[in-house]
Amino acid sequence: MTGLERIVEKIAAENKAATDAMIEQTTEQANHMLVRAREDASQKAQKIVDDAKAEADRIVSVAKSQAESISRKRYLEVRNAVVNDILSAAYEKIEAFDDDAYFALLQQLCVKNCEKGEGVLFLNARDLARLPQDFEDSINAQIYENGAVQVSRKPMDIENGFVLVYGDIEINCTLRAVFDERMDALKDLLHPLLFA
Repeated sequence: MTGLERIVEKIAAENKAATDAMIEQTTEQANHMLVRAREDASQKAQKIVDDAKAEADRIVSVAKSQAESISRKRYLEVRNAVVNDILSAAYEKIEAFDDDAYFALLQQLCVKNCEKGEGVLFLNARDLARLPQDFEDSINAQIYENGAVQVSRKPMDIENGFVLVYGDIEINCTLRAVFDERMDALKDLLHPLLFA
């Protein structure tokens, strides 16, 4: 082997060693980059899974909340419908009272709503026709200290009950007005009895 061949062989050996070292270093860097990439991908994948789980939990929570809200709303609607049905039935029952019970109720309402002074009590034509003879006297006997009430012989266009007039003041005691005025109090009484 000549000197030149030895030099070429030495250069080739040094190049091979340098190339092998570079390949080893590059392979090591590539492996390191691959490990980091896998770790990053794993972290990103885990974040996506965690975010998806959190979003799914949020969606389930919102759905449950909405379902509970709808359920509560429907329950309240049913409760109110039941109470309204009972109050409607009570109203119809009062409307269907026989004459004695009906006029006893009107008398109680009149005594309770009378003002001081002279008042005029207006009934509808049907009630005027069946008015008990002692109705006016019975009311006045109970309110004589504060004034008196006179039943008008002129009918008023009302469904039932009466309207009490003191000058410019009108007190509406039709059954619907009395029921409407006391509706909230009646509902407050019924709710604990029905839904305890």
